[in-house]
Amino acid sequence: MNLDDIIKNRRSIRDFSPQPVSDEQLQELLEAARWAPSGTNRQPWRFVILKGDSEIQLLSGAVTQSFVLRAPVVLVCCLDRRSFTKDKIAQRIEELVEAGVISREVADLLYVRKMPKKVDEVTMPVSAYLDMGIVLEHLSLKAFSMGLGTCCVRMFDAEKITFNLQLPEGIEIVSLLPVGVPAENPQPRPRLPVDELVIEPQVYENSLLK
Repeated sequence: MNLDDIIKNRRSIRDFSPQPVSDEQLQELLEAARWAPSGTNRQPWRFVILKGDSEIQLLSGAVTQSFVLRAPVVLVCCLDRRSFTKDKIAQRIEELVEAGVISREVADLLYVRKMPKKVDEVTMPVSAYLDMGIVLEHLSLKAFSMGLGTCCVRMFDAEKITFNLQLPEGIEIVSLLPVGVPAENPQPRPRLPVDELVIEPQVYENSLLK
């Protein structure tokens, strides 16, 4: 199956077979997630893996979509706010310099642009949530290529799940991702034609680009 087929045939799955997801399959998914791109290579995503009824029932009362509780595995996909402290950003920038990805001059610019004013301060850019969207797409497409289904779920009580899982301070739940062998084959949702997605640029007489 090529990438175009994976993109066009992936579906959000809400009915799962009781067939388990193996530890090897989970490792493949996490490896795909590990290679997702992120701003300044901060890699702010963290995952809690819930397997089996006893663990997944920790979500009971915190989700409004009951199919989540019937999945063999649920990934609790989180954003680690600690990735955006001064020390962590400096560590990531220096790694990029050492890897030869950016020059020292570029690194100095990143220090100016991306550093919070205090060591323990957290400045959360909007791009952090873009990073999470990218990693969720990596997980969803990889899962489909392995014969697994997923569904990105945003309707949940984050405070209750955080308490039930005893997540450390600074971990923000962004999405739940139930994973399992599909027990349904949903039809594709309607899609807008490409020409409705493209906005033609307009150049005005007083454009600053002139």
